[in-house]
Amino acid sequence: MKFNMNVMFMLCKIMLLTLFVFSVFFQNANAKKLVIAHRGASGYIPEHTFSGAVMAYASGADYLELDVVMTKDGHLIVMHDLTLDATTNVEDVFPDRANNKNKYNVVDFSLNEIKLLKVHERSSRNAKDAAFPSRFPIEYQLFRVPTLDEMILLVKGLSKSFGHNIGLYIELKAPDFHRKYKLDPAKTLLNLLNHHGYQEASDPIFIQSFDSKTLKSLRFEHKTKIRLIQLIGENQWKLSDTDFTYLKSKNGMKEVSQYAEGIGPWMNQVVTGIDFSGKVQITELVENARRHDLLIHPYTFRADRLPSYVSSFEELLHIFFNEVQIDGIFTDFPDLVVDYLKNNPRN
Repeated sequence: MKFNMNVMFMLCKIMLLTLFVFSVFFQNANAKKLVIAHRGASGYIPEHTFSGAVMAYASGADYLELDVVMTKDGHLIVMHDLTLDATTNVEDVFPDRANNKNKYNVVDFSLNEIKLLKVHERSSRNAKDAAFPSRFPIEYQLFRVPTLDEMILLVKGLSKSFGHNIGLYIELKAPDFHRKYKLDPAKTLLNLLNHHGYQEASDPIFIQSFDSKTLKSLRFEHKTKIRLIQLIGENQWKLSDTDFTYLKSKNGMKEVSQYAEGIGPWMNQVVTGIDFSGKVQITELVENARRHDLLIHPYTFRADRLPSYVSSFEELLHIFFNEVQIDGIFTDFPDLVVDYLKNNPRN
């Protein structure tokens, strides 16, 4: 029997490609899935507090996610918003310090002033009601605003006391906004991390930002070896000048791979739902990212705020860990995700 060499060559190529695809699939499937405690164990304890960080550590989370903004006198504090209104009693302590938009910007206050404030559960945007009514009572003001330096010391102390580490996953909030006040959060962050021994790609730390310019500066100007994550939002959110529509494309993901190790997309940018046949609708973003070996860490998974296409938190986790094969997730409920992964070891 005479074989056509061209046919044989094509068959070999197909077999090699198939083996490659399966190897990537199983590599993703078998790699450790990261549990990233979003603002601490914020489903139980008010976000960005020492107590929430301790609970996240005790839950077995792999990383503690910390947002950082800067004070007027150049200190990095752990806070999600650029304003103090939603999570502190600033209006009670400094009733006459609101700006012309009736907001209390962090950059208008010194660290000593911010240390006078008490932290409470997050309020809704336009009211004093809790954003998450079933969580910690909003009227209980039991916590203080931590600096990033203090939070790092807490993590190091816990690691020494209990013998296992939890990594840091730090978001630089609105770098362009801070630069208007002649503050440089990126440089300040790198100096602080260097002081605490976080310098290498192998160190248990990620730096994330929605601002691509800042991440490129960290990589190419500051020459940091720390792993970087490009957060992906939507252009209408107006988080930065970054064109997220472009970044989600094939060329965009290729560009991201030049300066970052992974992406942090909004979960709705990864899965849009389940069709009438029961098939999970996975977006092209996943394939575009995988093509360039980018990690995928979507946000934010909340047991008390489920997307409409699932009926339980476990179902949601099954879709993202089993169907999509993501590398880790940001969650307000790290204990539930840790337990899920323990009970489903093949994820």
